[in-house]
Amino acid sequence: MVGRIWLGVIVVGGIVAWAPQAAQATPPGQTVVRIADRLEDKQIKVGVSAGIWPQEALYTGAIAAGMVDAYIWTGDAGYLASAELAGGYILTAPQWNFLGDEALALVGLSRTAADPGNNIWRTALETCYRFISQDVGGTARYLAGYGGTEPSTAVFYIAHHVVAAYYVNAADKAMWRQGLLDWLAKVDDASSNYPVMAMGVATWALASTGPLDNTLIDPSGVGAAYWNLRRVSDLPALLVGHQIPVGQPQAGAFYWRFDHTNSAGQSPFAGGYSEDAIYAAKGLAAAARRHPGLDLDGALSRARAALINGVAASGAVLEHLSIWGYSYYTYGGEMLQALAMLGGPGDLNLDNFVDFFDVAVLADCMRDPACVSCPPCMVADIDGDGNVDFRDLRLLTAWWLEEFGG
Repeated sequence: MVGRIWLGVIVVGGIVAWAPQAAQATPPGQTVVRIADRLEDKQIKVGVSAGIWPQEALYTGAIAAGMVDAYIWTGDAGYLASAELAGGYILTAPQWNFLGDEALALVGLSRTAADPGNNIWRTALETCYRFISQDVGGTARYLAGYGGTEPSTAVFYIAHHVVAAYYVNAADKAMWRQGLLDWLAKVDDASSNYPVMAMGVATWALASTGPLDNTLIDPSGVGAAYWNLRRVSDLPALLVGHQIPVGQPQAGAFYWRFDHTNSAGQSPFAGGYSEDAIYAAKGLAAAARRHPGLDLDGALSRARAALINGVAASGAVLEHLSIWGYSYYTYGGEMLQALAMLGGPGDLNLDNFVDFFDVAVLADCMRDPACVSCPPCMVADIDGDGNVDFRDLRLLTAWWLEEFGG
């Protein structure tokens, strides 16, 4: 997550601007390749900084996680090699001190390993959460250690830790989830730099690790007034309420504050920032997967179009989707994560259609249950039961018929 620094809506210094792509959205798969090709090319490959992107060592995790997703969707071994090189850099940190997005990168690398249940990435995560829990004060002390951080930044990093802790079935995973709720309850426009982004990333983590149920976000009532009597199940609707409506500039993206203002000129735009849209979209996508009955298709479709139109032909992603602002590699990594979650139902190759080519991807995976020659197996496992089989084919066929009005 990169802080926003604005010098005015003109071309000065490192700020860049160009016209967004045409309204007709580029297929997500093409956009994924553009971003990932640029990131693979710009990564430092040798020396003491091997694995990072220039001047963005602190954001290696977010970029590596995106490169894993790009590999899963495309099967391009170069993207996985890039992510593994970044993972090697991440492992040089003390194993009890991974940043949240670094932990997410290790989750992705573990999932794509030859043996997802036993590999260096998973072992590092297991060690991390065991060390934290056994240190003086344990996980509770670690979570309280974010006390000097503004709430939305704390939510960002804790959300990623929640997903990683659940992935390795950490003994205190529920404590991490509750810690996320405790910090989310502090987020509001007055105290936080990125309120809507925090809501989005929290929704993603919560929906990825359990149901969005009737749990009160602030049961004690000591948090920000915004969360009074709000429940975890309210989060998807709240996010949709912060999406910029059709007919407005940057439609489909998201406002950055709960009150939908630019805070008296604090930033040039009331909405449309890349990270807000990325994490709000991830939150909605995760909610739709956890609870298929939620009516989120329209919001997800609009978010996907806004994100794709915010990517330059070069694969660069700037801090605002119009497009304006500083270009950081981490925005590209985060964008890859979002686009990987925003493929339409059954669109296994991210070409905007459900057709024979998607059936071919699934068929390849059915013939190769070990996923040795079929990297998109995690995508083809539509029902999420750990197998690519006729149940997944049945779901894909239904979506194919639906697309053709069958």
